[in-house]
Amino acid sequence: MIDSLILYFQFFTRIPIPIAVDEPEEKMRSGVRFFSLFGLMIGFLEAVVYWPLQYLFSPSIAWVMILFLDVMLTGGFHLDALSDMADGLFSSRDKDRMLEIMKDSRVGSNGVLAIVFYYLLLVFSFLVLLPNLNIQLQTTIVLLLNLIGKNGISLLFYQMQYSGNNSQGLGTTFLNVKKQNILICQLFSFFVLFIFLGRVGIVCFIVNLLIVWLYRKLVMNKVNGLNGDTLGACSPISQVVFLLTLILMRGFL
Repeated sequence: MIDSLILYFQFFTRIPIPIAVDEPEEKMRSGVRFFSLFGLMIGFLEAVVYWPLQYLFSPSIAWVMILFLDVMLTGGFHLDALSDMADGLFSSRDKDRMLEIMKDSRVGSNGVLAIVFYYLLLVFSFLVLLPNLNIQLQTTIVLLLNLIGKNGISLLFYQMQYSGNNSQGLGTTFLNVKKQNILICQLFSFFVLFIFLGRVGIVCFIVNLLIVWLYRKLVMNKVNGLNGDTLGACSPISQVVFLLTLILMRGFL
């Protein structure tokens, strides 16, 4: 467990943890059961910062600051994937060309639009929710946002097929993840959402399952498999879906 979490912090964040771990790929793969826990740990760090910020400034300003803090902590790791995925999948090219576009370090118009709309939806969704949120619920959303993102990604590991000829791609690390590890990750997310949000959390979990399944079908239809970019893009997509679901359920918060 500890080795897997250390590797996730080293791989997915900029938090310096100078500890060498043996067999990193195997421990990242087997540690998928703790993937949502890793997201919750990042969320905890951000929630601890959000709590005083909303008193010092305002909830809306504090939320924007937390979004900036998240980029500082993670280096925008999944945002880069979202941008590359949008550039590739929506380029109206054939499969091989889509994959080439995703590998290109340059950002295209679709990638820019994806990031812009991601932040617009995050910011305005939170503002819409604010009248229904006390400080505890505001902090809870900050706490759960990264858990939701990592939970969405872990769903894609189920019977995952890798797309492309590059057998050294980052996504190959998560090939052949055991079903029970994915299930444990999902159960952890389900219970955390239920504990903090009750029946609203259950609805959020189910909606996330549905949207990730639809996203998986889209990717499979486009490029016949998944890669690092299409995996990573699922995190911001799941986060947006989470907030939009909360808006639909705001009368029950």
